[in-house]
Amino acid sequence: MLRILEQKNLDSYQEIISRLPLPEFTQLHLTEALDDDDAVKGWILYAYQPEQILIYALNDGNDWNYCDGLVRSVLFKAQLRGLEKAVFEISQPEIMARIAKLGFVKNNQNSLENISEVMESCKKCKENPANT
Repeated sequence: MLRILEQKNLDSYQEIISRLPLPEFTQLHLTEALDDDDAVKGWILYAYQPEQILIYALNDGNDWNYCDGLVRSVLFKAQLRGLEKAVFEISQPEIMARIAKLGFVKNNQNSLENISEVMESCKKCKENPANT
């Protein structure tokens, strides 16, 4: 069974983090997708700001379900903090294409203005392209 858990120790991700265009004093968070053997199948790096969540990097192993699960997990965490906006600062076009196809962003934009609206669509998962 897949588990999605926040990882407190970012040491093994320092090389990736060092390449990100992060503002000074950014406090990064990392969530991993783990299989039954605790092997990392994907991860997402993000930071909270007072008005939004910034998503800086995502590795989904080229798997639509990991992409969807990792993004939804951090959007849910943002909602719990009272945030409704998400900005995707992801530089990989193929990842952004999956994020767009999954309905997290529209019209070649890199932001989501209403997290609640997207989370409500989870109830319609059968229409999700990842499940076809």
